[in-house]
Amino acid sequence: MTASAHPVGLETLVAWWTGELASDEAPRVEEHLFACDACAGMSERFARLAAGVHEHLPPIISSAHRDRLLAGGTRIRVTPVDSGVDATAVFSAEIDLLVHALLVHALAADLSRVERVDVEIVMQGWSEPILCEGVPFDAKSGEVLVCCQRHFQHMSPADPLFRVHVVESGERRRVGDYFVRHIWP
Repeated sequence: MTASAHPVGLETLVAWWTGELASDEAPRVEEHLFACDACAGMSERFARLAAGVHEHLPPIISSAHRDRLLAGGTRIRVTPVDSGVDATAVFSAEIDLLVHALLVHALAADLSRVERVDVEIVMQGWSEPILCEGVPFDAKSGEVLVCCQRHFQHMSPADPLFRVHVVESGERRRVGDYFVRHIWP
């Protein structure tokens, strides 16, 4: 098959999957994918790769990462969470991702001197908490954004407690505990 009769290369396939392919090219690519087993197979492999990458979002993301996900069509529900106040996050069929916005600004008023933010994820039944050091943190918004995807539901029967620490002048101090109760459909 010649290159002109075989229009689906990896770059074209990525553009098609991300919705960046020119609208006049999309029908030609789709028609080819239905007729060509090799390209359809490549498309299926790419779809599995994209799904795998989606499932491996880091547990804590930056606000810029959240904005890119939203721009890419990810349906996100943000739950603001204050320290010491139990929050409830509800998953539903119309969302892809829960994001817990841990509100650190209320506990550490001057965030301009914060060198680093660390988060411990504590789960009942786990022997040790998961320590995430140097997590993405925007001092201006004062939030730490924790991702929660559907597949996390099966990791533990308990809901997570997030312990947030800040490091200032080389000293680490705990600024709050954030509890999120999850409701799964």
